Amino acid sequence: MPQLAHRIELKPSQMATRYFRRAAGTARFAYNWALAKWQEKYQAGQKGITGFGLVKEFNSIKHQEFPWTSEVTKWAPQKSIQNLDDAFKRFFQKKSKYPRFKKKGLARDSFYLGVGAFSIQGKYLKVPKLGRVKMTQALRFPGTPKSVVVSREGEDWFASVQIELDETFVYPNRCETQASVGIDLGVKTLATLSDGTKIEPHRATKRYSCKLARAQRGLARKVKGSRNRAKARLQVSKIHLRIKRLRSDSIHKMTASVVKRFKWIGIEDLGLKGMVRNHKLAKSLVDMAGYEIKRQLEYKSVLAGSNVAVAARFYPSSKLCSRCGSKLAELKLEVREWICPACGACHDRDVNAAKNLEQVSLRHRETRNACGEDVRPRAHGAVRHSGK
Repeated sequence: MPQLAHRIELKPSQMATRYFRRAAGTARFAYNWALAKWQEKYQAGQKGITGFGLVKEFNSIKHQEFPWTSEVTKWAPQKSIQNLDDAFKRFFQKKSKYPRFKKKGLARDSFYLGVGAFSIQGKYLKVPKLGRVKMTQALRFPGTPKSVVVSREGEDWFASVQIELDETFVYPNRCETQASVGIDLGVKTLATLSDGTKIEPHRATKRYSCKLARAQRGLARKVKGSRNRAKARLQVSKIHLRIKRLRSDSIHKMTASVVKRFKWIGIEDLGLKGMVRNHKLAKSLVDMAGYEIKRQLEYKSVLAGSNVAVAARFYPSSKLCSRCGSKLAELKLEVREWICPACGACHDRDVNAAKNLEQVSLRHRETRNACGEDVRPRAHGAVRHSGK
């Protein structure tokens, strides 16, 4: 059965808040200790360095050299070192940059609880060496909790519970149709569907830009290390958190609606890393959260029984005529409507792109058999598939 993460806000007491801060600090310390050890061993010419070996070394000395780490759960430092091992694996695979040391106040405060180190009873999360912590809601999904990540955003604490779903679980947004759709993401319009529907963007960053600028100017004027600076930093973090929540709420509603209404969904794989180099569009592109939309569509389609086809990175969805299939040699960004020179069809740029992406989803449907299994030939690799 698939796994699902359920994120719940916590309501910790002052004692629980202090414990959370110590546990997050212990995880950050263990990560930095392991990174320093890794670099030391590597410079000494040692080969075969692993996270498991560093965990054993840390456990052998922590009671003598770092006795304060025993005040929190053992999972906090152990999982942090394993995360470093994963970071090095991604670095050697050229998927991420070289791991860096984490600094207090800049790094995300979080720690991990593994199997057997926690229990959930109703609206309470039981944490080792602390006790019960109240949650704002009980688990909404039937299944077995596998792990918990406790993290902080601003002054709020959250528990992300990884749940292995039961066979009895039925996704509330289950798709019961055979309809198809293409989705073109944009800046002025968050998403344009192939049926002509245009979903307006949330514009959370723009709505709070003036308020955020004032708060940041106030923070810059405060003396470093003062209590007033700490208050100003908290004010800035609250505004960022508000923007994030508005963006997340808008995207979740949109993606849930799409996977419920459409069985076959075509989207494009945007190269956002290169696109944000355009400083005139960078803020709007980041606010659009194109990768998050694609990520949510892919995992929700599995739960809803839908199928997502991701077009290739350089698929010319805007330049192709959705009626005759001819391709324009050039189409500038400021051109929002164009007439096909081959058949004379007049196209709205975004709607035309969405229709071409719908054709991608329909070609994907032809590669599935009656059981929903992929029967594509191995040589076919222009489209990446997700879902059932």
